[in-house]
Amino acid sequence: MYRFFPILILLAACTEGSVPQNDTLAAEDVAVDLAFCKGEPFADAIGQPVSTIQAQLPDRSRVLGPDDIATQDYRIDRLNVYVNGSGTIQRLTCG
Repeated sequence: MYRFFPILILLAACTEGSVPQNDTLAAEDVAVDLAFCKGEPFADAIGQPVSTIQAQLPDRSRVLGPDDIATQDYRIDRLNVYVNGSGTIQRLTCG
């Protein structure tokens, strides 16, 4: 029985893998529904400095820069405001 293992290994290596091809859009390319985290009023602020809306952000929101550390917990009611190094808003997400 052990003499068949090399043959089985070679056959397994020759088969096509079942790696699914992801032709769908990435999560960042999908339109985000900001209603869950009360971020709809800020959707037009992308490209503007975060200082223009920072005082008006909901209670459970956070501003994340390119080098900021963030927890990986998912909270649907939290607005995430991603900014670049100069403080310009790049994207908004809930979570």
